[in-house]
Amino acid sequence: MNGRIAAIVRADVLTRFRRLSTVVVFLLLSATAYLWVPDPASGKTIMAIGGARVLYNSAALGLSTATLATIFVGLFGFYVVSNAVQRDVTSRCGFVIAATDMRTSEYLFGKFMGNVVFLATFMGGYMLAAMAMLLVRGEAPLQPLVFARPYLAVVPSTIVFVSVIAILFESIPWLSGRFGDVVYFFLWASVLGVVVNAMEHGAQWARFIDFNGFGFLFNWTKETFHTQAMSIGQSSFDRSKALIITPDLTLTMGGLLARLTSTVAPLPLLGIALVFFHRFDPARVRTAGPKGKRSWSARLNMLAKPLVRPLVSIAMRGGSSPSLLRAAMSDALITISSYPVFALFFVFVAIGAFAGADILSIGFLFAGIFIADVASRDRRAGTLGFVWSSPLLQPRFVLWKLMSSTIVAATMLTPCLVRAAITRPVALPALIVACLFVAAMATGLGVISGNPKTFIVTYLTLWYIAVNDKGANDWTDFAGFFHLPSPTVMAGYAVAGLLFLAAGEALHRRRLEP
Repeated sequence: MNGRIAAIVRADVLTRFRRLSTVVVFLLLSATAYLWVPDPASGKTIMAIGGARVLYNSAALGLSTATLATIFVGLFGFYVVSNAVQRDVTSRCGFVIAATDMRTSEYLFGKFMGNVVFLATFMGGYMLAAMAMLLVRGEAPLQPLVFARPYLAVVPSTIVFVSVIAILFESIPWLSGRFGDVVYFFLWASVLGVVVNAMEHGAQWARFIDFNGFGFLFNWTKETFHTQAMSIGQSSFDRSKALIITPDLTLTMGGLLARLTSTVAPLPLLGIALVFFHRFDPARVRTAGPKGKRSWSARLNMLAKPLVRPLVSIAMRGGSSPSLLRAAMSDALITISSYPVFALFFVFVAIGAFAGADILSIGFLFAGIFIADVASRDRRAGTLGFVWSSPLLQPRFVLWKLMSSTIVAATMLTPCLVRAAITRPVALPALIVACLFVAAMATGLGVISGNPKTFIVTYLTLWYIAVNDKGANDWTDFAGFFHLPSPTVMAGYAVAGLLFLAAGEALHRRRLEP
């Protein structure tokens, strides 16, 4: 690594670790080691095989916590590191870098290595916290090397994959924003499902693109315990079955080659990033003008613009009697008019709803995507000073953004609400509660984090669980995608929404203190 790449890595890592948000995320991640390792006396275990509990030794806790770590890195890690290039655009440092003789390849590789070092440091801290849990709840002595072996087998490939994809998405204009955040979630879920399914059916090629390591763990469990019935995470176990002692994880030469290949396989994607990277060219960083070259997403927005143009005039129209509701309506109309493609998605949901299609989950997906940055965009755009000029908005900022988000979400879901009111009125209260919950989550997380990524990854995870659970567990079906939620479930999500709002309000008031 030459001096220029090392300087980028050092600056990137120091910038991240000097932020309070990084410390908070690090502490929360370390705390999950405690939450994920339940006391067996509670009737729960972190790992069960064939319904039997495993003995809490270094091999078992190392394997189970490493598996959970790959989920965190693969899913949440992307949203943590996917602003490395954008940060240099915002701070204007990138334009200074572009004026030097630093090669574009050096810059991108330095940013990639910065992501790797940052995520590896996080995982190292998490592994130490998990080792500490073995001292608290373990049933065998701590063996550090045995404990660390599963981490070394599965985590590096995930870190490299996430770091490469983050740089690739930031380099491609139409993937560098909210659309890319959504695409990555489904990309991660698809890669995970395809690899595990292929390996389950004996496709050996999938071992070499097993970026998340789940296929490797699936094969190892199957060969070691001669079963596929394994659960990792807090789950119940059969007390009548004998404890299972997990052996040390070992790698054959073929397994080692597969893991190494999975780790280096994403690296060629940096070449694609190199082709698309703008090198902070002002003509490419800014949105193209009327005669400039537009991406397909920009063309879609241009196509839908006439549909939302009347909303712009309504939003810009002043009123003689300012009120919080009027301000929320204006903010909601600005949100919709800022993304003209909203109209196309609304038409899609409306056609599906009135044609009798099962479109509810899609409607909630679109609603969540469009309200993701409502609560955070003023802070990110540096326009809070204009917002504070209104005597109504500064003290009631959280309520204002909640109302605005609710209006946008309810607008997208209007066809589903109308269909429910006509065909199944009993489901209407659940839809209303779910809509308010999603708006409250978007508002609370947006105010707390100051960016839309936190809400997007949290909400998409909840939505993905609900859709794939298919109503098997009542508590996951927050909007009644498969059956009518019970009053308890609806009350639980209502309380969760209030907690998101309370947290956002508390932080907002703290920021207003002199």
